[in-house]
Amino acid sequence: MHITPNGMIARLDNGDFSSKLARTDFLKTIKKYKVNVIGRNTFNVASKSSGFPLGGLNIIVSRHKIRTKKEWKNVIVTDKNPKEIIKIIESNGYKSAMVAGGALATSFLKEGLVNELYLNVEPIVFGKGIPLFSSENFEKKLKLLQVKKFSENEVRLHYKVLN
Repeated sequence: MHITPNGMIARLDNGDFSSKLARTDFLKTIKKYKVNVIGRNTFNVASKSSGFPLGGLNIIVSRHKIRTKKEWKNVIVTDKNPKEIIKIIESNGYKSAMVAGGALATSFLKEGLVNELYLNVEPIVFGKGIPLFSSENFEKKLKLLQVKKFSENEVRLHYKVLN
């Protein structure tokens, strides 16, 4: 996920703040996983892109009705919980997935279903926005696996989730 140093993944209006370099790297990482699990807000932003849906399987998690296009054969809309979504992924022949979105990532992390975190830290801070994780009571220890520098001011932190 793209993140500010103060922990925001989006402005309140979902306006993009990430650099082209970070977005390109993020898309490359998503494609490596072949399954993209996103929430409604992330879908609303991603669906405006000509690159959506990605190859592989795209799962949109929402309790609201979402308009999809007939040609989006590899898109599933569901309101299932994280463990049920893992069953959907496995029943489609996949073994791993990329999960994006604050509340959605929180629910997968709390359930112990996240192995790694990729955080693209952008050189911008804003006060009001959507935090990386929703404010729920949980704690996870991490091990830093890699720091990748995109530019003078941008890095990607790659963590392994330990517990």
